[in-house]
Formats: sequence, C-alpha cells, structure tokens
Amino acid sequence: MTILPQPKKLKKTGGVVATAGLGIVLTMKCDSRIFKAAQKLANEIYEETGIDPAITKVLGTPGIDGNIVIDCLGKRSGEGYKLSARENGILITGDTLAGCFYGIQTLRQMLETCGEDIECCEIEDKPDMSYRGFYHDASRGRVPNLDGVFKMIDFLAYYKHNSYQLYIEHTFAFDEYKGIYKAFGYMTPEEIMQIDDYCYENFIDFVPSLSSFGHLFRLLESNKYKHLCELDSFEPTKNPWHNFMHHHTINASDERSLELVKSIINQYVPLFRSKYFNICCDETFDICNGKNAGKDKGALYLDFTLKIIEHLKSLGKTVMMWGDVVLNHPETMSRFPEDMVMLNWCYDCNPILENVDKFAEQKFGQIVCPGTSCWNQFCECVGYAEQNISKMVQKGGERKVMGMLNTSWGDYGAVCPMSCTLYGVVLGGALAWNRKTKVMCERFDKAVSELVYGDATGETVKLIRKLDSYERVVNWAQYVNGMFDNRFATWGDTSMPTDAAPFIENAKNCYALAEEFRRLPVQSELTVDLRIMAEGEAIISLRTARLIDGVTEIDEAKVEAWIERYTESWLRDDKYGELDAVIAVIRGKKFDYKYLLTNA
Repeated sequence: MTILPQPKKLKKTGGVVATAGLGIVLTMKCDSRIFKAAQKLANEIYEETGIDPAITKVLGTPGIDGNIVIDCLGKRSGEGYKLSARENGILITGDTLAGCFYGIQTLRQMLETCGEDIECCEIEDKPDMSYRGFYHDASRGRVPNLDGVFKMIDFLAYYKHNSYQLYIEHTFAFDEYKGIYKAFGYMTPEEIMQIDDYCYENFIDFVPSLSSFGHLFRLLESNKYKHLCELDSFEPTKNPWHNFMHHHTINASDERSLELVKSIINQYVPLFRSKYFNICCDETFDICNGKNAGKDKGALYLDFTLKIIEHLKSLGKTVMMWGDVVLNHPETMSRFPEDMVMLNWCYDCNPILENVDKFAEQKFGQIVCPGTSCWNQFCECVGYAEQNISKMVQKGGERKVMGMLNTSWGDYGAVCPMSCTLYGVVLGGALAWNRKTKVMCERFDKAVSELVYGDATGETVKLIRKLDSYERVVNWAQYVNGMFDNRFATWGDTSMPTDAAPFIENAKNCYALAEEFRRLPVQSELTVDLRIMAEGEAIISLRTARLIDGVTEIDEAKVEAWIERYTESWLRDDKYGELDAVIAVIRGKKFDYKYLLTNA
C-alpha cells in the first residue's frame, strides 16, 4: 500500500475490502466540492472494477455495510481525517470539508496501488504545516495554458497541497502591458477566474503573485515606461536571458512608479478569492544604481514596499513578499508590519538555515520556500532538490513557521516542462504534511515511481537520477553561457573547458538513457517527456563539444526531429511563450536581447 504524503498513523487490520459493488454515500454537511471529488473516485473505481458506483446523499450517518461513506464533523478548522477500511465497507470522516477531501485522495491512492481489493486498515492523519504551496513560474519561457494549469492543480490536490501561485511579470493582459504581452503568450482575466474556481473546487487557495518592484525588464524597456526605469542607461550583456532576469528595477522615488504598480494590482485583485497577495519585491538588483545613486538602498526599498503593502491592506489583503532583500538589509526587518508573511527562499543544497531563525524572531509570519531545482536544465536535479527541500522544511517545522511554498522557476527560457519537475513537487508536499517522512531513500523513490509514473518496479526515478548525473556534466545554462559569452558558469567568469571528449561521451550516455526511458514498463506523457529531455541533454552536450573543438559532428536532421517532438510536448501544456528562442539556441544560433521585445 503506497500513500503519499505518508499518513501519521496507519494500522493494517487484516483482510481486504472489495470496492466492486460499493456505493458512495455523502452526509448532509458534504458540499459540491466533496461531490466532485467523489465523482473522481467513482470513475476510478469503474476503471478498476468495471462497475460504476452509485453516489447519493442522505440524512444522518449511514452504516458502511456495502458503502463508502464520507462524513464531515463540521469542525471550525483543521484538515485532519480518519479512514476506516473494513471488509464490509469504508468510512472517511473529515474534521472539516478539507479533511473529507484529503481522505478521498488517500483512498484514491490506495485504489491505485492496491487495485480493486483494498487492504483493511485504520488511518488517522493530519498535516504538520497549515500552508503547503507550490509556486509555478508563468513568465520566464513558458506560459501555461488552461489544460496545463488544471492538470497541475489536480496533481497538487492528489498530494494534499492547499495553495498555488502563478508568477506573473508581463504575461497577463494588464493595460500597461498592451503591445508587450501579446508577443509572449499571456493569461486573460477569464482564465485567471477559471483557475480560481478550479482551485476552490480542489481546496487550493489560488494566491495572486505579481512582480511589482524588480524583474520588470519588458515593461521598463518599452518606450512608454522606460522613463520609470531606475537605470539611466543600460548596456546589455550578450546573453539575452541574463538581461531579462537581472534588469530592470522600477524607480522607487518617482510617484508615477507607485501609481503604475497600484494600477496593475487593482486590475488583478478582483480576480481572486484569496485573502493573500504576493507582491514579490525580490532581487531589486538595480536599485540605487541609476537615478537614485547615492541614496540608502535599504531605506528606499523599505519606503516603496511599505507603500505597496499599505495599498493592499486598504483592499483587505494580507501581503506576502520574498525576503531576500530584507535579509540583505536587516535594519529594515523590524519595520515591516506583523500582519504580513515573509517568504524565505533559498535553493542551495545546504540552505542558510539561520535565516529561518532571523525571520522567526520577528512578529510577521514566515513561509519557507525551497525549490524543485528544475531551472537551467532539461529535467529536475533530484539529488540537489531533496537536500534543499528536506532541510528547509525540517528547519521550518522546528521553528513552527506557517508552512512551505515549493518553487519551480523558468530561468533561461524554461526548457524543463512541469512534467519533469514532479519528484520535487511530491517531495515538498510529503514533508510539509508529515515531517517524519523518510526521504532520500530507495523506499521513497519507489513510492514516487509507483504513484507518479505508474511504475511499480521503481526504475523510473532511478533513471531520473541518472539523468541528473548527466546534467552535471553540462546543463542548459552552461551551454547557453558558453554560446553567448564563451564562459561556462551562470555566475562569474569561468572559462570554457578545453577537452570536448567528456561531452561527446555524455551525449552517448544520454541517448542510451533515452532508450531506457522508452523501455520502461509503463509509457505515458510523463515518460515520453523524460525521454525527450534526455535527448535534449545529448544535443547540448554535442553542441558544447563543438563550441570547444569546432569539429564535433552533429546530425542536424536528428536535431530537427527532436525539435518537432519537443515542440509538441511544449504546446501540450503551455502557450508558445519563448519557444522560438529556445529552439534557436538548440540549433546553435544566437538571438539579440531585443528578441520578443516590442517598441510599445
């Protein structure tokens, strides 16, 4: 029996309960969301048994004989549930509607791994952390379509996450971004409201998240708003993705900047149910490097962010914001209001855990924010992610923080699809629910292989780990830096390697790995994508070898065939976004930093 997150208490009682022929009975406190969850369960029982369970709703508490009974205790708070699987039926009792919903997810997983005859057991379960979120970059490279977002929400709900954020810079139809967002693919108000509804149905809080201080490159590079850019002049580097990510910061001393930010916020706020709003305000790299040169960076940052916070409080919202700049200016920390939440991010395999202590000493709330380590490469780096996520969540649990927000970024064009970052997503959710879950072990890897990829042999995650090791020879960011800047590091001035042989060998290994993915016992969209990513790593390994020796042979017809399959995979869950830029670089071609910019 494989269940993730791992339940707090599970006792097997012997025997099995046959799900074939069981009806599903809801009690009166169950709402439409529980009904829809019950419908999913019924469909999966039908797929497993060939018998379609009837769903009904009754007064009182019915007996479980011949039924799956779902009952809500109606407590004011909590997400706990009990599940009792007996030979004559199944009872799920939730403290609240959310608890009922999570009990249903557990039963769905039991059905998936046990088959139609489920082991009899008693489960008592509740989460350690009240906030269990996932952060989805919808601005760098990929802009998800509705199918992709709904698929992700279903996945998050299945693994008991309860919050979701989309990172938005220029990829929403704001009035200020007219002439800009259409070049990238963007999200509309109607789509956001549909996502909000779908999240609500799945007991997920859809939190708005906007770049409102730094990371405004495309807005502030436009003719209409460049006068609000902190930088008086801008000398772009050769690597366009570096420019996109590291510039521009808005001029915080200009009142027109605040009015622009307020306008963007005002257009976005009405689309969400959530009481929270994430203003980001991270990585203000350019602050006081241009128009405000000579001013106190911490003081200017504090003044501008407090004005944004005050505006959102006037709209009834609780503000979240990234905490990196505050940590760099500790003199500002005590000035932030206690009715806000600081998002404490760190993505190192040995994260700076003392920062959790620094924020915990303040009156405001704190959420620890590790990452899936999927950016700058074709597939998540599971060895790196498991160190980062487990240490951040464990430290957060010790300091009784509000919860965890697991991040997935799209640096350098987001070559990695969401389908290839799922190990880290499940890991984060598992630990936030139950800190005692044993991770970084064969048992956990096998559980992820079985539940996520349908592979009971456990081979899938083993192969993902193998791809992880190959990506450490050369990753996407290193290849891009080598092509544009003739250096081999994301940071610093590390020169290019001089020996092409290791990269040629890596390409051979990656093509062989792609065949191993093809031979897995279960084939799905997920395993197909993993195979495509392994082949992508092979291609950039050969491209890197050619950058070094100038002669390495590359089968361009094979590359074009790969691009066709990669494009099909991209457009399944995402809008066009920066796909052309990614393809150009795969072909070994450069593009200018103005690529995809307009003169709006």
